[in-house]
Amino acid sequence: MSAREAGHRTASVGVDVDSLWHYYRIHGLPGETQSNAAWRDGVARFVQMFAGLGIPATFYCVASDIELPGNRERLRDLVAAGHEIGNHSLNHRYDLSRMKPAERIVEVGQGRYRLEMAAEAQVFGFRAPGYNTDAGLIADVKNTGHTYDSSVFPCAPYYAAKAGVMGLMQLLGRESRSILGTPKVLIAPREPYRMDPEEPHARGDGLPQFPVSVAAGVPLIGTAFTAMGERASVAAAELAVRLRHHLTLEFHAIDLMSLADDALAPELSVQPDLRVSVAQKRRIFESVLTAVGRRAKFVRLCDLKLGVG
Repeated sequence: MSAREAGHRTASVGVDVDSLWHYYRIHGLPGETQSNAAWRDGVARFVQMFAGLGIPATFYCVASDIELPGNRERLRDLVAAGHEIGNHSLNHRYDLSRMKPAERIVEVGQGRYRLEMAAEAQVFGFRAPGYNTDAGLIADVKNTGHTYDSSVFPCAPYYAAKAGVMGLMQLLGRESRSILGTPKVLIAPREPYRMDPEEPHARGDGLPQFPVSVAAGVPLIGTAFTAMGERASVAAAELAVRLRHHLTLEFHAIDLMSLADDALAPELSVQPDLRVSVAQKRRIFESVLTAVGRRAKFVRLCDLKLGVG
């Protein structure tokens, strides 16, 4: 039975576990390192927060990261704690949708296979790096055994801000490894839907899509909550849970890290949310999740059935 048929609202929480060096790539910065702080500190803080709130979450992991010391154990600990493991690709290539088909399916298929072997648990869902997807990528997601995708982010303010930042970087002579993606995402459904196999941003009879939630133009993501502060974030969450039958909230492991608390390299100050303390961000996130939990039941996406619609 689907959430709508059962007569109650649902919400899911995802955490993209992107290592710090991916942020160097986004911002076109030199000197990236293979720091494991996102796994060691960011993930641990989210696990602790979710345990206190009784929330099962999905951690979208980059398969190549499990080779770093301690991450296999951390991955299995997530499963033991009741969380779902999602596939965030093999190497976190932002240009997945532009890769040659033979290379792209390795990124998707090997990502799932290696995560399953390391976690000793089945991986059901996929989230594309940078939220960029197309028909070819979705076909690979389906053909490699995934049962849902959560890559669509239909948020006009986010899309415009990303375009502006990438344009400014180009003017400054810095090359971002991220890509903007198709504007078709802006007209994608806001509620969960089955995708058209030929156009994943439209309804059809294909693989289920759980888009990252947006309500009244406000994205329900960690960086937005940090920027808005506690009161505005709670208000946005309360509005969203009234507007939507299901919410997909999205965080990144770095969202519970900061320059000061974690002694991060100063060049990462280009990531504005890292200037905010971990304690302040955790207070905001806990208030948002508590507000959502008053009206919706938190579920892992692998446990949520989706009817055609």
